[in-house]
Amino acid sequence: MRVTPGLAFLADITYTVGLHHGDAGTVAQLLMTHTPPRRPGETLEWIDAGMRALAACLNLGPVGEEPINVGPRLSVHRGVASLDYGDKDWRMCVPDPGRAWLQHVADGGPVRLMVGFEPSRSNRTQEEWGRFVEAAVKAGTIRWGTTSVRQRWRLN
Repeated sequence: MRVTPGLAFLADITYTVGLHHGDAGTVAQLLMTHTPPRRPGETLEWIDAGMRALAACLNLGPVGEEPINVGPRLSVHRGVASLDYGDKDWRMCVPDPGRAWLQHVADGGPVRLMVGFEPSRSNRTQEEWGRFVEAAVKAGTIRWGTTSVRQRWRLN
């Protein structure tokens, strides 16, 4: 049985989104990290354990391997993207990912999920995020997988 991280932990998750345009097509990216410790009881070890639990709940694998297809875990409704992270009652909302990212996801395009175990501030430049991910790959402190949107069915 997997235990999902609690809502208090998830409240401090940061989200970084982007679109990668490559030879094989466009892939949306969603990188999740946690803010550095700032409350009593928060430690680097606590953040690492919580982010590892989140990666396990999402069935993500090591970056050195091909990204695992974790199945459709995203929903887009009225311009809001949410991620099913395995909790029976709650979903994670992706704050303001931008119109192009949302459209790619809503159209069924692939999304690369990445969960970093090291805490990070959210106000990094694109180049700083690139260096953060490269360092995490080298250190083995990031997991990834590929997801997509869940299709909504309507009965007429």
